Amino acid sequence: MAYSKQFNVVILTFAIVGVCLYIYWPDDSYIPLPLHENLSLNQIDERRELPLAGDASSGRLPPDQWKPFLPELFDHIQSNFSSKYRNPCWEDAGSLRCLPYFYQIGSYKCGTTDLWDKLVQHPDVLPVAKEPHWWAWRRFGYTSLPLHKPLILKIRNITGEGHDRSLQWYYNFISDQAITQLKNNSKLVFGDASISNLWGLADFKWQKHFPNAREPPIYLADLIHTLQPKAKITAILRNPVDKLWTTYMLGDRYKKISFKAYFDSMVKNAAACEKQHTIRYCAFVHGSSSPTAPYGNHLYQGKYAIYLREWVETFGLENIHVLRLEDWKNNTIRELDGVIRYLDLEPLTIESMNRIVDRSVKNVNKMAVDREVVMTPSMRSVVEEYYRPWNVILSELLKDPKYLWY
Repeated sequence: MAYSKQFNVVILTFAIVGVCLYIYWPDDSYIPLPLHENLSLNQIDERRELPLAGDASSGRLPPDQWKPFLPELFDHIQSNFSSKYRNPCWEDAGSLRCLPYFYQIGSYKCGTTDLWDKLVQHPDVLPVAKEPHWWAWRRFGYTSLPLHKPLILKIRNITGEGHDRSLQWYYNFISDQAITQLKNNSKLVFGDASISNLWGLADFKWQKHFPNAREPPIYLADLIHTLQPKAKITAILRNPVDKLWTTYMLGDRYKKISFKAYFDSMVKNAAACEKQHTIRYCAFVHGSSSPTAPYGNHLYQGKYAIYLREWVETFGLENIHVLRLEDWKNNTIRELDGVIRYLDLEPLTIESMNRIVDRSVKNVNKMAVDREVVMTPSMRSVVEEYYRPWNVILSELLKDPKYLWY
C-alpha cells in the first residue's frame, strides 16, 4: 500500500519506545507498556483497510445497513432542510425543528469551554448551553447533571418522560434556547459543543445488532454525517501529556494517588483490555464513550487519532477545522478568527475581537498549574514516549507536523 513506508516508521518507533521504557523505567516497579508492534490506523481497524482521509471506496458500513436500528431518528428527522435558515431546519406539524449548524468536539481539559465562551460572543452565534451530551450519552440513558442542572431538569419536566433519551428531549432543549431567536433572525446559528461527541457511538446496542463485530462498526460521526452531510465540525486538541496531567489534578485525586500510580494503573487497565479486545474496542468502549461509565480510561482520551479519524473519514479533512490549545493560548485572536472564517460567520472588527479575547479564561484547573505540584521530568519523559507514536499517527491523519508536539 502507498502508506506502508510511513507505517513502517510508526512500527519501528513503537519498538524503540518499548526498549527505552524497559531500560529507563524510573523505579523497580516496571510495568511494560503495550507495544502494538504492528500499529497503524489501518491495522487497528478490523473493519477494513482505509486511506487516512477516506473516500467513497473506504468500505465504511453503508447507512442502509444500520439506519433501521435507529428509527427514532430516521423516522422523524427530515433530509430536506429549509433554505431560509443556516441551521438545518424543517417544519413538523406546525413546529420549527432544527439541528445544530456546527459541532465543536474535543476532550477533557483541552480548552473547549474557553473556545465556546468566546465563540458565542459573536453576534450571530446563539449562546446555547455548552454540553447537553445528548448524542453520545443522554440518548442512551445518561441522566447525570454535571452541568446546567436547572436547565436539564426543566427540559426533562417539559418532555415529561422522566429521562433524556428521546429526540423530543433534544428538540425541547434546542427550542428553549434557540428557536424563537432563529424565527426572528434566520442568519443566526447555534451549535452543540458536547465533548462526548468526539468518541460517541451511533448505536449503543451494536453488539446485539452486529453480533459478529469485535468492535463498534458505526460511530457518531457516521450518524451525524448521514443526517447532516454539510454540518461543520470544529475540534480543539492539546498535548496529551499536559492533558493527562491536568486531568489527574482534577479535584483531590492528586492527594490520594501519585501521578505515577495513576498512570501505571491505566496502562495495566489498557493492556488487560487489549489482551481480549481490539485497540479500537478498548478506546471506544472503555476509553470514554459509555454513558454508564462516562470518564473511562483517561489514557485513551489522549490518543486523539483513534477518535478523530472517524470524523475525518466521514466529513473529509478539508471540511473539519482543528486547532491546538497551545496555539489558542499564544494567539487567541488569530485562532478565533480562523474558527469564525471556517463557520462562514461575519468577520468582526479588531475592537470586537479584543473585547472578546479579553474575557477571562474559562474552566482553568488552577491546581494543574500550581507550581508546588508538578510532574517530575522523568515521569514526563515516560508519558511523552507513551504518546509519541500516537502523535505521529495524528500528524499524518491531519497532515500537519505541529500535532507531533515536539
